[in-house]
Amino acid sequence: MINRILVALDGSKLAEQALPAASGLAAATACEIVLLTAIAPMERWANADTPIWEEEEGALAKGYLDTVARPLRDDGLTVKTRLIWGRPSEMIRQAADEENADLIVMTTHGRSGVARWLIGSVADNVLRTCHRPLLLLRAQDKAPTPLNVHNILVPLDGSRLAESGLAFVKALAQQLSAKVILERVIVPPSMLYAEQYLPSAAPVLEDLEADAREYLETERERVEGDNIPVAVSVDDGFPIEAIITAAERFSADLIVLTTHGRTGPARTILSSVTDGLVRQSHRPCLVIPARAQVIHESESHAPTVLGIEPPPTVIPPPAMTEVAAEKPPRAKAPAVRQHRPEGETQHEM
Repeated sequence: MINRILVALDGSKLAEQALPAASGLAAATACEIVLLTAIAPMERWANADTPIWEEEEGALAKGYLDTVARPLRDDGLTVKTRLIWGRPSEMIRQAADEENADLIVMTTHGRSGVARWLIGSVADNVLRTCHRPLLLLRAQDKAPTPLNVHNILVPLDGSRLAESGLAFVKALAQQLSAKVILERVIVPPSMLYAEQYLPSAAPVLEDLEADAREYLETERERVEGDNIPVAVSVDDGFPIEAIITAAERFSADLIVLTTHGRTGPARTILSSVTDGLVRQSHRPCLVIPARAQVIHESESHAPTVLGIEPPPTVIPPPAMTEVAAEKPPRAKAPAVRQHRPEGETQHEM
């Protein structure tokens, strides 16, 4: 259930592309929008003119937020503005907690503006450290239209991690009267073992698809109900491309993924499937951080994927049952000539 949306802005037009998505969701849910901008203080370069700079910068930021909020309020939306001094990513998390925001909305990159920060790296940091759902929108050349969610695509890989976001998806679909599509991607053996001959690849793939469909039907029962229509889809191919294709086929307005939300080289969130979807798909991606208990349970089992690391459904190559053919005997090697001791001569017969 969404009651309050926090929109992070940096004064750039690209960052403002998050506003139509926020306004569309707010209009559909009657929730409040909080417009936030953060200004990093001049700690290292502070001098006698710093207070004057801070006063001027603060006045500009407040004026900017009021300007952005005005058309939203004219449309009948409830809008609040906040200006915070500090590191942007930290201030976004802090403001989200203080405002009890149910959703943070950001574009994936921006340009320096009033707030003096790049929203691309900030979005990555927020995604890796925040415990609240984050709606990421890929910045576009043309102005986006308000987001109206009718179809929600949810990729699953069979892990507890990926499934942990279904409760939020169900509540969101019910609030928006949207349809949910549960998607699972099977990577064919031929893609994983391209250099090996796999005589039983087709039967193996058919069995995997049948198991995937059975799994999705089970998850459908958890989501379905309360007038929430749910469809299931199984596709073959590489995860990112298959998910993007499925999103286009179902006209998905939103792609929902669940993530660890960790730092470090092995847990960079804007990587793998999530990174590919955010960077390649033109559709909004909603990333839901998993709870610590779910992460622990998922890591106690064999690693899976869409939650979001290696490819889904890693398939071992089938056993080879062919019997090696008999080989023809080798040609007899020529006799090795023996060397005679020095001085010995050969006598003719």
